[in-house]
Amino acid sequence: MSIKNSINEGKFFHHYQPILSLKCGERLGYEVLLRSEHYTNPEIIFKEAIEEKVLYELDSHSLYKGISTFVAEGFVRGEGKLFLNVLPSTILNPEFLSFISQSVEEKLLDRQDIVLEISETEIIEQLEEFMEKIVELKKAGFTIAIDDIGNGYSNLKTIIELNPNFLKLDRYFSKNLSLSTQKQTIITFLLAYCNQQESQLILEGIENKEDMEIAKSLDVPIAQGYYLGKPSLLKRGSK
Repeated sequence: MSIKNSINEGKFFHHYQPILSLKCGERLGYEVLLRSEHYTNPEIIFKEAIEEKVLYELDSHSLYKGISTFVAEGFVRGEGKLFLNVLPSTILNPEFLSFISQSVEEKLLDRQDIVLEISETEIIEQLEEFMEKIVELKKAGFTIAIDDIGNGYSNLKTIIELNPNFLKLDRYFSKNLSLSTQKQTIITFLLAYCNQQESQLILEGIENKEDMEIAKSLDVPIAQGYYLGKPSLLKRGSK
């Protein structure tokens, strides 16, 4: 089945992974992750979408359905942030700002609770134009995150130029964090930067108590990972 047919027939769905405050343990929101019964690897979905030239259609469909499912399960404005993965090429699309604004308004959510999580699996082309789009999105009330820092195409220049509200640090840095002083040093540096820029650091990939406790001791404010909550279908009342 083609990606376009899968979109039209509603074959895609989402898992929602909780994102927690390490200071108080409260859920701050969810990352919304695209899934399909036909494709076991989400990367293949986007690869085929590129080949079929329907990448924007797939990405925008995923965003809309992720928001719609959240509301359909009974969540309302103010009940947490939705971290929605979005490709740089999608943000560059001239229709995107209008599309995402209308989608949020239709579902009666607050724009400030929508975090556009820029995927670093795609090179940011036309950086100057992309930065202008980010400024427009921020002015419109949306929140920006850079995903998988330390992996993909993210670099210090991107972080400085985009000045995101959230920096999501790749799971590489949380793996065996309790055993690596080098990783602890890098995290401390990034925390200092975030504090200066009034951004927030999110550490991904926490998978055991030891690494979580070290993250807490470093004053990492927010984290996600299997130890804190696995991705799953969203159900009202789930953690």
